[in-house]
Amino acid sequence: MHSPPSATKVTTNQNPDPTRAGIGTENTVRGAFDDVALLIGSVAVIHHLDDDLTWTLMKRLDRIRVRLLRDLKGDSRRDDFEPSAAQPPRVHAAVEEFLVRNRAGMGE
Repeated sequence: MHSPPSATKVTTNQNPDPTRAGIGTENTVRGAFDDVALLIGSVAVIHHLDDDLTWTLMKRLDRIRVRLLRDLKGDSRRDDFEPSAAQPPRVHAAVEEFLVRNRAGMGE
């Protein structure tokens, strides 16, 4: 099923909640996920990606976000929300390069 891409105006919170300011690592992780989500959304709109593909990407990103934040907090995992460990049949060369650099801790 192919549906036209949908786009909405992004609103950013210019006045973050000061009670969350001391959370540090969690805020950094959440900020990084915001950046990745906005990047995916921008690419989807600019290149007219299928809406179903964008929803699938965002659901996968959300699973990763939940798993990472639970790990950071030391919470136990819930099996009902854990993604499967299936590997994609092929990976774009740019993605493979990113994975190599990420796993090696390059550029940090």
